[in-house]
Amino acid sequence: MLLTVALLAVILQAPSPQPVAAPAPKPFDCTGPEYRQFDFWVGDWDVVPNPATRPANAPPPQPGVTRPRNTITKIQGGCVIHESWNDGRGGTGESYNVFDRVKQQWHQTWVDNIGGLHSYWGELKNGSMVYIGEVPLGPTQRVQGRRTLRVTFTPMGPNQMRQSAETLNSDGTWTSGYDFLYTRRTAAK
Repeated sequence: MLLTVALLAVILQAPSPQPVAAPAPKPFDCTGPEYRQFDFWVGDWDVVPNPATRPANAPPPQPGVTRPRNTITKIQGGCVIHESWNDGRGGTGESYNVFDRVKQQWHQTWVDNIGGLHSYWGELKNGSMVYIGEVPLGPTQRVQGRRTLRVTFTPMGPNQMRQSAETLNSDGTWTSGYDFLYTRRTAAK
């Protein structure tokens, strides 16, 4: 009996086995296919009005004028697509594009050097990224306010893409706005 009590005392004094620590959770990353949907836009681009939709009475491009340039990069560990726009005439802007994993939609916030702030939500539709958002009326408008804009980005092969915008009218129809063609810049430029 004394031996049993002694053995029980030794067992009770022995350190209890520690639970095995759970493996640390994998840090979140943006490697899923939904985070790659807008990768076709990443690159360094020359931008021109689309000749197919350019009005016949539009003035021709001025010789010696710097073409607009748009540089699109992946930042924040590949989770954010950053746009740096320069129209070649003093207009600049930036956007930040991210896939919202909760809403399962893309979001873009655009800011520019004339105080513009645009906010869009969108998704990949038929191979094109389509954003819809509220943007400020132009600075020359007689009233202040916002309008609804739909912006569509369409890949046209590895070295060309199209970006077009439409404004929502009060009757529910859309009016075409700008229509740009992007051509990937070569390293020699």
